[in-house]
Amino acid sequence: MSAPVIPLAPEASASKPRRRWRGLIWILLALVATAGIWLVWFSSVFAIRDVRVIGVTGSPAASVLASAAVPLGLPLAQLDADAATARIMMLPWVGAVEVRKGWPNSVILAVEPRVAVATQVGTGRGVDAGGVAFDSPVPLAKNLPTIEADGVGLVAAVTVWQSLPSTLLSKVIGVTASTRDDVVLELKSGAKVRWGSAGQGDLKAQVLAALLQRRAEVYDVSAPELPTTQQEKAGNPR
Repeated sequence: MSAPVIPLAPEASASKPRRRWRGLIWILLALVATAGIWLVWFSSVFAIRDVRVIGVTGSPAASVLASAAVPLGLPLAQLDADAATARIMMLPWVGAVEVRKGWPNSVILAVEPRVAVATQVGTGRGVDAGGVAFDSPVPLAKNLPTIEADGVGLVAAVTVWQSLPSTLLSKVIGVTASTRDDVVLELKSGAKVRWGSAGQGDLKAQVLAALLQRRAEVYDVSAPELPTTQQEKAGNPR
């Protein structure tokens, strides 16, 4: 006597085609993803064809291009932007740079050059607002003040220079410092101002304005509460 045949439930019969379709869909998705990865990472469709520099022109721009060493024909996705940035930052006059991927085929090198606010005595280098001395790829602006300092003294000198009010700034032609606490201003008149550290800048400027009513060779406002002058002379104030 044969065993009775038990028919499959409708749900069980329908699940087999659904499983097949799901499998096919996953295969198609995997193929599409693989093709997309190949297209972006390995094909020439998104290869680098153009590298541009913004922020500088002329020979400085050429130096940036050479330092970046971005290979044409490389898939854009494979570009190591951090490595290109590090190479460009080795140029001493570059203050900041951003390497941008301009899809589909461009690389943009956005450069921010250092701006000289003074020149460093003995080297002819420019000095930027952060107290960094650098070799400029272009001629420096004329009539920049001179700073005779290095290291922390250079930073202190630049900090003091930038804090001076315009009325006093117009009288200063140079700054010297060997430490952060012994900044000295050189005036157009030939007199010197012992400024000291960069602290209490506003008070020192006010005290110095009053002292300049006297004709002296040295004005000391390093301790603004106890200012002094040296080698005072008769005559009109400086």
